[in-house]
Amino acid sequence: MTKDSKKLTFESFGWLGFHHVALVTPDLDATILFYEDVLGMHSSTVYPALSQRGRHCFVKPGETESWGIHFFEYPDAQIFQSTDALRRLAENPESADLYRFVSGALQHIAFALASEEDGLALRSKLNSHGVAMTEIYDQGKIRNFIFVDNNGIQLEAAWPKK
Repeated sequence: MTKDSKKLTFESFGWLGFHHVALVTPDLDATILFYEDVLGMHSSTVYPALSQRGRHCFVKPGETESWGIHFFEYPDAQIFQSTDALRRLAENPESADLYRFVSGALQHIAFALASEEDGLALRSKLNSHGVAMTEIYDQGKIRNFIFVDNNGIQLEAAWPKK
């Protein structure tokens, strides 16, 4: 791809960002409970199962144009989990688990928070629910940490560095 073709691509489509990310869960009700009660996000109406699609809903992280995460319920869903790796990383921040990726699998979804105070409040809430998480990392212009949802999916909370 040439420099000119890259420029043409970026100017041609009017991208606005992500509309939504679709994921599966074996238990939609438990997933809604985690995202609403633990993370304070909002879920849409739960749509009934149709044909080959299980029940589904959107979970929206705040006042954004994005529709958020579109969860589909499939009782036999197989999700690559990283809860044990995150617990090892929490015990030993230098663990090789920091650089562990699963080929072909979703690695994590990062959510933006407004401030360090919001990040610390979220950590406190996650801790009270026994959720595995890493230490807080300093990533230049942001600070962040990784944790897992009720399905074992890695999520990231990131906020601007003061």
